[in-house]
Amino acid sequence: MDYLVLFDPDGTGTMRLIEEHGTNPSNVYVWDNLSTHQVFLQKLAKVYKFNVIEQDLFKEEIGMKFNKILSNPPYDDGMYVKALKLLPKLLTDDGQFQFLIPNKILIPFTKGAAFAKDNLCIERIDLTYGKSFIESIEGTWVCNTVGKLGKTEGKFPLVLPDGKVVETDFDSPNPVMEMSEIDFILHQKIMRKDNKFVSHKTEKITHKFFVYIRPTAKRVNNKLRYHGVANECVDGLENGFYQVCSSAEQAERMLKIYTESELFRYVSYCNIGFTMISRFNKEFLPNIEDCQYNSEQDVYDFFGVTEEEAEHIRKVLNKKRNKHH
Repeated sequence: MDYLVLFDPDGTGTMRLIEEHGTNPSNVYVWDNLSTHQVFLQKLAKVYKFNVIEQDLFKEEIGMKFNKILSNPPYDDGMYVKALKLLPKLLTDDGQFQFLIPNKILIPFTKGAAFAKDNLCIERIDLTYGKSFIESIEGTWVCNTVGKLGKTEGKFPLVLPDGKVVETDFDSPNPVMEMSEIDFILHQKIMRKDNKFVSHKTEKITHKFFVYIRPTAKRVNNKLRYHGVANECVDGLENGFYQVCSSAEQAERMLKIYTESELFRYVSYCNIGFTMISRFNKEFLPNIEDCQYNSEQDVYDFFGVTEEEAEHIRKVLNKKRNKHH
């Protein structure tokens, strides 16, 4: 069985495979995209007798496939998706991969989720791994993604940070900032994907009554939340999304619910990791045109949120931001 370790700048993954798992070094191949890392790996390989691939795997064919591919690639969007895209040309038909990547792969419409759904058969995603990275990796949660070549059809097991298991897929409203079982239950209730939002660029909005959500989040008390305007085309209103309303009062109420209510401050806390609001939010935010807002309970009742779930929401809102957020 031949192993390939992708992105291993100090050889840690390679040495663990050899020393802790007893893998024959002659069956271990390693590659990194940076020349400085390659030089170090070459020196290490002379001592421990594993193989270093010198070609640029992003550009060249090497005429080899591997039974198992392990990787902890850089976590920026472009690089970890590029690493995933190497799998079809490097993994054997019956081989398995194991990648440590950001949990944003769970967010529908992202490049990682789209590629995984159509090109990889995900066997499980394990979020317990993120606990080991939270102090060193800011703004994301690391997950262990295991699978093979194929397509991801239907649900797969998702191991939550506390060890509980839920079933999900790449078309579900998966929260990525708060990830307990109750958070997944709440998102199934709330993120109904039934809104009437229209994407907007720079064109003039001719409707008299509308609620508009801006493409960037607003930071309030060091936490990000949705923000926007109602019924007015102010300067700089572009690249967001809006819903036409039947009255000025309805638009103002909807804006207040999306931007100020406990429930949607919780939703934003669970789903906005950086300033830009992703397509996921535009697609999955629910239609609240018939929701009243005389109290927080009105919003909870509209979505069938239980008292236990409401208490969980309040606890989340009272949390301090950490490196993960």
